Amino acid sequence: MAVTNVARGISLTSTKSIPLSTAQFLVLKKQRLNPSTKGKSKEDVVNIVKDLCGIQYDPLPVIAQAQYLTLWNRIQGFRQNWLDSLLYEERRLIEFMLMRQTLNIVAAEELPYYYQGTRSVARAGWIQSVIDKKEDEKSIEILQKLKERGEVSPKDFHYAAFRPLFYSGKIFIARREKGVFRMPYYRLFSKYFFDLNLDSVDEATARRYVVLKTLSAYGVSPSRHIAYWIGYKVGETEDILQELEKEGTVTRVRIEGLRGLHWIGTEDLNKLEANTEREDFVALLTLMDNLTRDRRWLQQLFNYTFEVEYFRKKGMKWHVNILHNNEFLGFINPKIDRPRKLFIIKDVVLKRQLEDEEWNRVLDRIKELASFHNAETIKVTKTESAEVQKALRKHGFSKEEKGELLSSLN
Repeated sequence: MAVTNVARGISLTSTKSIPLSTAQFLVLKKQRLNPSTKGKSKEDVVNIVKDLCGIQYDPLPVIAQAQYLTLWNRIQGFRQNWLDSLLYEERRLIEFMLMRQTLNIVAAEELPYYYQGTRSVARAGWIQSVIDKKEDEKSIEILQKLKERGEVSPKDFHYAAFRPLFYSGKIFIARREKGVFRMPYYRLFSKYFFDLNLDSVDEATARRYVVLKTLSAYGVSPSRHIAYWIGYKVGETEDILQELEKEGTVTRVRIEGLRGLHWIGTEDLNKLEANTEREDFVALLTLMDNLTRDRRWLQQLFNYTFEVEYFRKKGMKWHVNILHNNEFLGFINPKIDRPRKLFIIKDVVLKRQLEDEEWNRVLDRIKELASFHNAETIKVTKTESAEVQKALRKHGFSKEEKGELLSSLN
């Protein structure tokens, strides 16, 4: 007797099943983390941002800002000025309040879809109450100043004063100051994107577009994860996916060992290889990375999660999670001392002991991350594990008087 999902009328026994490892490698491939899928040039920055359904901008400068590290993990030889140029000079990318009511970077040509596709998210949250103030006295004053000078910044008005005009698409972030905190400068959207109409796409079409883009960015996903990434409710996400299913664009699969049904694009399912060839790589992913952003989904698919301490004022851990192939090994808690060119690792936490070759791969990647920050030395200030201390010394770290471990990059 077939087991059915009564609410949706779906036969679970008739749904195709795929191995967990196959699902994991599909996700890693779609996330552009496998070596064969990585970018190699500045041009690939735009393509990867498109493929990932945007990336989140994050202002915290504990180490390089999260948006740069998201791309560093996916583009060989990535440079921060590649992203800055595409955002603030060529304007092929743009910062906008979109998915999850957070600041996202998306391709400018796709902005009308993302903008209309997240209007329901704005209406259901706190952003709409801010947008409603776009014609208040302070907003009118900002617009007048823009007509006079062409550009305004928090030097002219309080940060919060720009939100009604920014969230409604009247102004945009035209550039940011160089340095650690990257203060934004605003200009009129219509003056620089005169051929880009945010109302050129209807909301229903845009919502389908964003749901499909999100699914494509991950390859295979439950409804809840897609809803989480965008900021939708699960029910409305399911409704859109069912429409796409009727058209033959998406279908449902089961992942061996996991509960529930997952969605997958029919093209991706048809190309799916049962025996996925392994590609050896290490990625160092911040808590804002597209792969790790939804920790509940991460736990389900990769059996890994971590605590978020983003708003802790003292003793905050900035998790940079270590992914080796399809296994999360643990995390490092780093900080960059820019004046001293010192990449500091305040702790190394691993789920299990690593083999020598795994240590080599992980430490090589950490050294590449430190070099990306223009560091000359790596310092490990603390680790509670004697095994980790022993392994670090074995792989070239020297012990100092205070118990700190150092490794020179020169």
